Parts: sequence; C-alpha cells; structure tokens
Amino acid sequence: MSDTRAVVDPHPPVPDGTHEPQRPGPVVTTGPDPTPIVRAVATRLRVALRGDRGRQALQRLPGSDPIVLRSVFDAQRATLNRTSQGLHVDTPGPGSPTATLGVDPSLLTVSSANGDDLAIETVSVLLNPDPPPLAAAAEDFWALSCPMPGMPGLVLSAADTGEVVRVGPQEEPYEIHGSDIDLRRLAAGLDWLLPSIRAGRFAIKGTHRQLSVVIGASMKAVYDV
Repeated sequence: MSDTRAVVDPHPPVPDGTHEPQRPGPVVTTGPDPTPIVRAVATRLRVALRGDRGRQALQRLPGSDPIVLRSVFDAQRATLNRTSQGLHVDTPGPGSPTATLGVDPSLLTVSSANGDDLAIETVSVLLNPDPPPLAAAAEDFWALSCPMPGMPGLVLSAADTGEVVRVGPQEEPYEIHGSDIDLRRLAAGLDWLLPSIRAGRFAIKGTHRQLSVVIGASMKAVYDV
C-alpha cells in the first residue's frame, strides 16, 4: 500500500518576496556607432537607474516625445527616448523635438532649456546621479580597466572621510587623493581624470606612464568603451 501522506518541506519558503521572480531593472540602450556625448550620457543614465532616485525620475519623465540634449559649446547632440525597458540614447534625426535642453558637454549639467519644468527637473536628476560608495565604484572601475596594458593597481584615498580603497596589484600602485565624492564620481565614470586634476580636485602620486594609462582608463569609464 502506497503512502499518500504529504512530504513536509523542512525549509519552506518564507513569504518575504525573496522567492518571487525578480523584475529586471530598467536598461539603457544606444544607437549604432554612438558619438562621444551619447556614450557619456548613457553612462550617466546607467549609474542613475541603479538607484531609487534615478528610477523615480525615470517614472516622471515624459514618454511621448524625445528630449534633445544640445551642447552649448559645439555641435554635439543626443536624444533621450523613454522605452518600455528604460531609456534609449541616440543622435537626433530630422524633425523638431518638443523639448531641447542645452547642456555643458563635459559636465552634462543643464544650463539652458526649451522645455517644461518636469523635463528639466527629471533630466537633471538622471544626468547627475549619486555615484556608488567608493569601494564599489573602485571595484567596478578596476574590473573595466584591468585588461588595459600597463594598468597599475590603484589607491584611492578620501581626504575628508579617511577611507582608503586599494584595487589591483599594490607593488607600485598609482595613488589618487581627493574628496570622497570626487573619487566616487571619477570611479563611476561621471568625471574625467585629467580635467579633475587640472581643476585641482586631485593630488596624484605615480609615474608619467601610469598617469597616461589611468587617464585612458578614466576615458574608458566615461565612454563605456
């Protein structure tokens, strides 16, 4: 005679949502052969959409018409289109967009606008996200840049918090000293290393060869190449 009693799971699922399928987060896509400004904008958006603040801004973003970001210094332009999966960034095609925002092409801050307040507010949030914590940002930066020939290990030292993060080989590392927020923005690909050094935001220690490679790594992070 067969035993028809139910088998009790000794470790039943706890109804806290952890056993439910995870919904994929919003994604950022670009058109083929993206221009530098398109790549830089896409990097900012990907960082933004990892956090609640950026995702909330995405939900408020008008979805019917594209928003054009126009450099206030040169001919660079990028178009933001909301999609069912997230955002698509591309080069503007023919036609007259309903919203055009003038941006600084290096800082990607909105400096002038021909659009409604909602578009200005939400795009500003998406283009200037909160970077990840320093340790996480540094690990991502190292994972992206470590295949580059001659890439040295890094020491990122935050003068205001006292945090020191080391990634990669530490025999002869390249050191970058600055504020916590500046280091986090650098590692997340929100800022370029060379202009930040010129602006006096970082003190550096290492060889000229190391500096050249780390500058290339910084551009790689900004442009996601």
